Amino acid sequence: MSDNKNLLSGVRVIESSLLGPGHVATFFSDLGADVIKVEPPSGDYIRAMTWPIVEGVSLLHLHTHRGKKSITLNLKSEEGKQLYKDLVATADVVVEAMRPGALARRRRSSPAPCRARSRRGSSGRARSTSCPG
Repeated sequence: MSDNKNLLSGVRVIESSLLGPGHVATFFSDLGADVIKVEPPSGDYIRAMTWPIVEGVSLLHLHTHRGKKSITLNLKSEEGKQLYKDLVATADVVVEAMRPGALARRRRSSPAPCRARSRRGSSGRARSTSCPG
């Protein structure tokens, strides 16, 4: 059996989701990708959603988001929007599960700017189908 732990080593994933949809990025982390989870200033409510609570954090959160780094950004502020764009510019993959139209309302729904800023360019190993621009 081959070792898949480092299969995605060197790949950066930015995840912007709450609850279950973010679980897909956990699998990228399991395969060695650098996954950065972007949370609202209040944090992901899954942290306190279910028991058991381990050292102040739900076991569900610990399982669903294992291996990820986490940052908080206020995507409603201009500073938060710019920081998010800068972060996305360093990504190979963007996983987002916001409400329909949320990215468009923040003027970040066009995939063209993301392709232009991707650090892997047109020969990248992975692409987002909904890339915040």
